[in-house]
Order: sequence, then structure tokens, then C-alpha cells
Amino acid sequence: MRARLTAVAMRIVEREGRDACSLRRVGAAAGVSRTTPYTYFPDKEALLDSVRVAALGALSAESEKAMQGAPSLEARLAAVGRAYVKFALSRPALYDMIFDAHGGGPEHDAAVKRYRELAESPLVEAHAAGLTTLPPARLGQVLWAATHGAINLHRAGKLRHGVDLERLLQDLGDVLAFGFVPRKEGKT
Repeated sequence: MRARLTAVAMRIVEREGRDACSLRRVGAAAGVSRTTPYTYFPDKEALLDSVRVAALGALSAESEKAMQGAPSLEARLAAVGRAYVKFALSRPALYDMIFDAHGGGPEHDAAVKRYRELAESPLVEAHAAGLTTLPPARLGQVLWAATHGAINLHRAGKLRHGVDLERLLQDLGDVLAFGFVPRKEGKT
């Protein structure tokens, strides 16, 4: 029931935003009594924490799927980056919730750890091969900050004057990856 209520809450958040999500509304939308969610979540913030954990799980699943079958380190790194951007742009309400201030807890910490390990796995491989100087966690933070910043600029309508998000992200990846991922001659 907890998973079902969380899934219903995720749909409400995605359609209408976090403020539209209440325990009573989730109960009604799930087809149970309006008070049933209180059995599983003490308050709205606990429900939203469960949505954050589920959102991180969805991001991890999409990233993992994107990296499967990638033929090279460079391809795996690009795949995890593309999955992150796709999630941010196609599921913006959930993406925003991932970064909201919240109660956290062991489930959230485990979801963050799972995503970080997955996203940093190509960086761990690159570091082990001697292709990076920064440790994977630090390099991952640099790549995340650059990507997150570009996404937020795009979503705020601040990328103007011919700046294209896709091109910007490609250029960011190329600049940040230069020197730790083998590049083919003539690649743009």
C-alpha cells in the first residue's frame, strides 16, 4: 500500500506540482479511504520524502538502462549524462523535488548512494585506468554542477542569443572530459 500511495503521489506531483499533493487527495486518488495514507505516512512531508526516494529510483533506473550495452567508457559516461538531462526535462517536478530541502532518512540516503554509484561508475573506471586526476566523487560533482547549471539556465529561459542546450551540454561534456576520455581525431 505504501508503494501504491507513493506512485499515486508521484503522478499528482508530476501533473500538478508538489503543493497539489496531500495525504487525503492521495487516498482518494488511490481508491482508498482518505485517511488510509495517514497509516503509512505521519504527514505530507513524509509522503513527499517517499516521492523523492521514488524519483531518485526512477532516475537511477533510467540511467542504468541508458548505460546498458554502451560499448565504451566514453559512451557510458555520455549515456548517464543524457539520462540525467532527459529525466530533468521530461519530469521536471520530480527532478526539482530531488533537490528540495527535506527530512531525508535511511531510504533517501540509500537512493542517493545508489544513484551516485551508478553515475560515477564510468568515472571510477576512468580513474582506475589512470585517465583522471580528480577522484571519481569529486569529478562527478564537477560534471553534475555543470549539467545541473545548464539545465536550470535552460528551464529559466536564460539560454539566449543562439545558445542551444543540446550543443551547450555537448560542449560542456567535451571540455570537462577532455584529457580523461580518449577522443577521436576530427570529432566535433
